[in-house]
Amino acid sequence: MTADDQIRMPILLQLAETAMGDLEFRAVARNDIEAALTQFGFDLNPRELALVLKFRQALEEAGIDLSLTEQLSAEDLDLLRGIGEGMIASDSSGY
Repeated sequence: MTADDQIRMPILLQLAETAMGDLEFRAVARNDIEAALTQFGFDLNPRELALVLKFRQALEEAGIDLSLTEQLSAEDLDLLRGIGEGMIASDSSGY
């Protein structure tokens, strides 16, 4: 694994905060996540992008509405954290 494909947790945490708190980001990401990442200045490496896409798919499978327009409850945040932590812990495939 090179430095270019390491998962940078501070960037992913910043992305998660943006996704949870910025309605404009969510409006763009709902239709085109990669365009939203570019528009909002997130330059993810391929491994990070794969993790984000996998996380998004896990949210959809869990029935979490990706078009949320209000603040998330503490319960929702706990669920998201759990899914995210599980995704990162299981990411040993070297995307």
